[in-house]
Amino acid sequence: MKKIKKVLVIDDDQINNIIFEKLASISDFAEEVVTCLSAVDGLDYLQKIQKDQEEPPNLIFLDIRMPIVNGWEFLERFKKLDTVYFKDVLVYMLTSSSDQSDVNKAKNFSIVTDYIVKPLAVETLNEIKEKYQTEQVSQ
Repeated sequence: MKKIKKVLVIDDDQINNIIFEKLASISDFAEEVVTCLSAVDGLDYLQKIQKDQEEPPNLIFLDIRMPIVNGWEFLERFKKLDTVYFKDVLVYMLTSSSDQSDVNKAKNFSIVTDYIVKPLAVETLNEIKEKYQTEQVSQ
């Protein structure tokens, strides 16, 4: 199965980002994994690649509980970015919160594809990659 081209991970915990990179490597998940330690850094990165006309990420993995700008605020700001440029980007909530109110809130955002409770597993990445590639072929 082909790797996903580019993935953006936004999580304020550097260890979680390293774990994601390791699991992505083990599972041949993505050609490129970009990590940001804050939602603000993630938004800045997205605005920069848009300005430079670089390829947008195919997937974003987003933590909810982060200081200053949390995952929900990121989603609100992300929706205001160029919707044509980022129209094919899929967002996955990747969080330690199993709180049902967070799950329900995520469902209210049409740009959120799925809600994943940490810890992340290779099997989960394989399922996401398979589903993503199946959907790309059918488009």
